[in-house]
Amino acid sequence: MIKRIFLSKAFCLSLFFLCIAPSQARTQTPLETQPDTLLRLTDLLIELGTSNPELLASRLETQELSLQSDRVSTLPDPSIRAMYQPAPVLTARGAQRSQWSIEQAIPYPGKLRLKGSIAYHTAQIKGFETEAFEKDLHLQVKEAYFTIYRIQQQRAHILAFIERLNSFESISTTRYEVGAGIQQDILKTQLERNALSLLLLELSSQRHAASQTLSRLLNRPLPTTFTVTVDSVDQLSLDAIHLFDQASTLRPEVHALEIASERADDQLALALKQSRPDFKIGLTYFDIAKADVPHTATGRDAFGIGATVQIPLHRRPRRAQVEQARLQRRQIEARQEALFTSITTDIQDLVYQLSERARQLELLEQSLIPQSEITLQATLGSYSTGATHFLDLLDSERTLFSHRMHYEDTYTQYLLLIATLERALGVDSLSDLIADDLQP
Repeated sequence: MIKRIFLSKAFCLSLFFLCIAPSQARTQTPLETQPDTLLRLTDLLIELGTSNPELLASRLETQELSLQSDRVSTLPDPSIRAMYQPAPVLTARGAQRSQWSIEQAIPYPGKLRLKGSIAYHTAQIKGFETEAFEKDLHLQVKEAYFTIYRIQQQRAHILAFIERLNSFESISTTRYEVGAGIQQDILKTQLERNALSLLLLELSSQRHAASQTLSRLLNRPLPTTFTVTVDSVDQLSLDAIHLFDQASTLRPEVHALEIASERADDQLALALKQSRPDFKIGLTYFDIAKADVPHTATGRDAFGIGATVQIPLHRRPRRAQVEQARLQRRQIEARQEALFTSITTDIQDLVYQLSERARQLELLEQSLIPQSEITLQATLGSYSTGATHFLDLLDSERTLFSHRMHYEDTYTQYLLLIATLERALGVDSLSDLIADDLQP
């Protein structure tokens, strides 16, 4: 009898701690972070800009293209020609021994300027493409980082649930030993714990994949154990029209197509000039040996000036070049239209999805999770008095756990949608925009 009373008091005390556990779980930080293993998103994005080899290669290619403008817009090097005559030609002044000439090619006026402009625009386009590529890499880092954050938070909830299940198993075992419980309660607890262990393994695999993605992007191995953190994000009230205006001025792809349009105009102008002739001018020196001839004879060390005109007789390839330039111009116009359509639809969809996720988060945080905690506490109280079964208690715990896991999934989706919207706008962070431009 004394043993039964003692076990009953221990059982009630255990239930008391279980009753207060859910409220504590939401106020405490799921994982204690150590400063030496904490990876911050801002630091990783800065590191990405200096360590990613693909990004570095793209920047070097931009620098290489920027040097071509001076090269293609400069006159070609002159050519020097020397001719020696083993059998000199006898002239009235003397024997002609050799000829020396220099010749300079001169393209039709405007061609070199257009070639330099085309090369300059090509370098600009590559620069904007590099900027867009960097923003794509930023989005990949954010996706991997937020995935690790979601896994970290969910893992903490799972471990807390497993800890409570261990307490349940201990209580169920005690009740079973004194004849107040059934073995099914113990088996149900063990089954639930094993299912959570399987979920931990799945999360571990996902974390490994996300960590490897970060390692590849940063071009270095990450610490064996590390934690991540995110700043709290307030719910945003966004206006798609204002955001589209921002994207149309900030997206590097928009600027790249604008420069490509200017380059296409230059290419068309150059193609039209290909039907104009190019020139060559030259100066020739004739080396005449001394001879015993009357002083009235002329021709000693004579000079000659010559000019060459390259006649563009083959019209067919030049007409094809002009038509090709016009088609490229129309192609760019079509790509610009497609880009603006994509930006418009993407922003509208992202704004809608952000609104929906915000409503889901509000419902989970203000209704479902608090109600699940109250239900669990009430079930614990009923179970302590024997008014309800263990399966009801386990179902209440499972419901609260499911809502908490759903909250972490939804919150991570909200963060990823913000990151995707930032990429669609062409900004590193929404905070970079003026608040008045965000608020309708």
